[in-house]
Order: sequence, then structure tokens, then C-alpha cells
Amino acid sequence: MARLKITNTLLGSTSTASGTVPISFDITWEEAWRNETNCDGIWVFAKFKTGDGIWQHATIAEASGCEFNYCDHTPSGCSCGIANAPLAMWVPETRKGAFITRTQGEGDVSSTDVKISWAYSADGVTVPSDVVDIRVFGLEMVYVPEEKHYVGDPKGTNGPLNCLYTYPDGGAYLIESEAPISVDAKPGCLYCDQDNDRSRDETPFVIPDTFPKGYAAFWLMKYGVSSQQYVDFLNTLTRKQQQGRVLSDISGDDIPNYHVMTNTAEEYLRQSIVCQKQGNRTQEPVQFFTYAPARACNAISWGDVAAFAAWAALRPITELEFEKACRGPLLAVASECAWGSAEIGRADTFDGPDGSGYERPLPATGLVNCCYGGGIAPFRAAAGQTEPENPGFEGPVSCGVFSNYRRPGIPKRLNDGASYYGILELSGNLWEPCVTLGHPAGRAFLPNHGDGMLNEDGDAFVQNWPDKSGAGTGVRGGVWRSPDENYLMVALRFAANHAKSTERYNGGCRVGF
Repeated sequence: MARLKITNTLLGSTSTASGTVPISFDITWEEAWRNETNCDGIWVFAKFKTGDGIWQHATIAEASGCEFNYCDHTPSGCSCGIANAPLAMWVPETRKGAFITRTQGEGDVSSTDVKISWAYSADGVTVPSDVVDIRVFGLEMVYVPEEKHYVGDPKGTNGPLNCLYTYPDGGAYLIESEAPISVDAKPGCLYCDQDNDRSRDETPFVIPDTFPKGYAAFWLMKYGVSSQQYVDFLNTLTRKQQQGRVLSDISGDDIPNYHVMTNTAEEYLRQSIVCQKQGNRTQEPVQFFTYAPARACNAISWGDVAAFAAWAALRPITELEFEKACRGPLLAVASECAWGSAEIGRADTFDGPDGSGYERPLPATGLVNCCYGGGIAPFRAAAGQTEPENPGFEGPVSCGVFSNYRRPGIPKRLNDGASYYGILELSGNLWEPCVTLGHPAGRAFLPNHGDGMLNEDGDAFVQNWPDKSGAGTGVRGGVWRSPDENYLMVALRFAANHAKSTERYNGGCRVGF
């Protein structure tokens, strides 16, 4: 896992006239790039706490005032710091965070004294001395530029289950704009078969212009949310909000099922987030920990996905954006996974501390670029299967683990399991949560961004997002439990419209901007 570190967070000198104060910090991350295709970047945002003990989201004083274009648009009062590489900052109109990117080249980045200008008075703080704690968080993101792209599979009705195609037999469908799209059994229209109720509602229907189709530019997390990132999220919530985002009953001083995401007294399916068994009191927030910080966080519900997105001032993505993030502008390849082919190598075990982010996937030779075939898929168990495909482990692996060891003779994208744009683990490991086109509640989605805040129950409350029932959402991309390669295909819509309000033990969290 390309490791991101943010350290030395400090408040600077106050400008009482403007109601602003700089927040400074140091930042390092590995394998950053700006190439002819796109760039990666770090979404940084700050949270502060005053005497009432409640964490709130910091607003940046000034936006960049333009669309992202790879150039430096650092606003007044902000700075990219003293860096070992050419850096740029872009603050969107939401002003709830900033993107820091390279402007050229590739390689590790280290910068000291980076600054964002906090509009503290706009956030209800009288003087910065009222702040008792402040933290800067960061998420590694990848920019997906505006361009045409295909959805579905060239085999159409003979392709992966419920895949999209051009009716009646035109193969993959080309999305050329964000204009409305008709889904209908008419020549030239976008269509998908309804092999099960997880595909779509009854046709015809129209995907409106407001539904993100992947043509317009967006950002997406390079990895799914890690266990440490979810712990950081939980540890900024109130006790009541925390209860809404974990499965165990955490209302008492004693929490016997201290593996809180699975409501168990011991690890289940490699979920590694825990709290103390005793000494948690009853009113104060619980402190959570993880012993596998880089491991992708599973046992996630749609409510958790929406809450994390809102807390980070980001948004969910749609299933059309998912396909764009995998394939880019290239022609669709039959049965392809996120790395552009059907070539796939499964991880059997690891060399090094499991969950650290430093381990290497094994076997040591050949292609190893995906986590799948662990445990027994539920539908295979129902059919009588008793032996797992991969008895080595049952659960997700660390974010970015396949890029830890580059094997001679294997192209980097294939080796890492990377998408066209450099996004990792979009096939396998954990299901990717998406807003679906196959349900009215999904088609009503608007790509509004969170403002960093949740309601008192720990839920997102962003206009026109699917609610915590999960109606209008589903998952794409396959999972560690997928029994074979078919379930990892980009075009597969096996559960694209599978609404679920409770946790998915196979499900993860990845959000965008």
C-alpha cells in the first residue's frame, strides 16, 4: 500500500479581521504521479473540537475559483509547503477540503509546512484559542478525466450476468455525454437483461441528465477504506453516532462483543476493528483500534458508506462511474477485469505481517493480482459445497497489497491489479458500493457532496442520496468470496441493484468527489 502520512498539525497566527487562521501540516505519500493520462492526489480535510467535545468539520476560507485542470490554483492563505516535487493545490467550491497533486513526473512526495486557511468564524468559533484539538485527515484519490467511455460487454446478452449492452446485439454501449439515456428494448438503446431482481426495475425508463454517467470528470479513492481509516472516522463521532456505525451494542461500560463491526467476541471474516472490553463508561465516545490497519474494512452497510462519504465531504459514485473508473476510454474487452483483461492470479497467503500494508502476496512466482475464491460463497453453500476454494484465509486483504511486489516480466498494471487510471482492487477483495441505475431511488441520486457532518444518529443527511435502507444502491466488482473469475468481471451486474440496509460482511467502502 502506498503509504500516506500527515503529521505535525498546528494552528498558526490568527487574522481576526478576516476570521481565518492557517492550519499547517507535513505530508508524505508514495508513488504519486502526473502523466499523460491523469494524476493521483490527496484529499485533505480538517476536523476540530472545542470545549463541548464534539468534532466539527473545518471550512477553507477561499475556493480556487475554477475547475480542476492539473495546474496550481492554490488560494490565498494556503500553501503547498516546502516540497521535494512540483505540487499544486485545488480547493473546490464546497471549501470542505483540498486536493494536493503533483504537476509533473512521478515518485514519492514529501512536503513540510503545507497550509490551508481555515475560516474559523464561519464555523462558529469565536477565537481559535477555543479549539482544544485539531486534526488533518487525508485520503489517496485518483482523477478520472472527462471523456467518452463504454459500459457493458461486447458479448451483450451472452456476456456477464445482467451486463449492459446496446440493444439488440450491438455489444458495449458508448456513453458520449451526461445527457439522458433511454433504457429500453429498442434498437440502439442501452439495455440489460433481467435475469434476477438484482438487475433493474421494469423498462422502459430514462436515466436523467443529473445521474452521473462517468463522462464528466470525477475523483475516486485509490483504495477502499482501510480499517485504520474507518477507526479514524469512528473516533471523531459522539457515542450515539458511533452506535449507528457499528454492529455491537456499545451502550454500556462493558462491551463483551468487542469486535464491534461483526458483533462478536472474536475475529470474524478478518474484520479487525475492536474496542476495550471494559472501561468504556456510558456517555463518552468509545475509543476504537485496529490490529490490521491496512486491511480493507469489511462488514459495511450502505448507511456506513453514506456516512463516511458525508463525514469526509465526498460522495458515493454510480455504477456507470465504476465502469469508467475500471475501463477508461478503451474499447470494452469481453470478460475483462478491472486491469483490462481476463488474466487473473489469486493470492494464497502472505509473507510479512498480515494487515500491515507491508506484506507480500504469495505464491512467489507467476501472476498474483487479486483476492477471490476464499471461503464458501453463500449460494455455493446452499448448493451443498462444504470445502472452501481457498482455505488459506477467509476475508479481505490489505489495500494495495498486490503492488508491494512487482514480479519480473509482468506489466505493472496487470501485476498491481490496477484500473486504466491506476485505481486498485476494483475487481475482487470487497464489493464496491455504487448507486444503481436500476431503481428509481438510484436514478434520483444527485452528486451532491457531504459537508463533513452527520445527524445525531450518525447518518448522512445529504439531499438526493439513497437513504440508509439501501434502496437505489448495489455492489459491483466481485469479492474475496467470489468462487470464480466470472464474478470479478467489470461488466457483471450480479448485485448491481441489490438493496441492503444491514451490513455486508463481503462489502467495503470507496467514495469519490
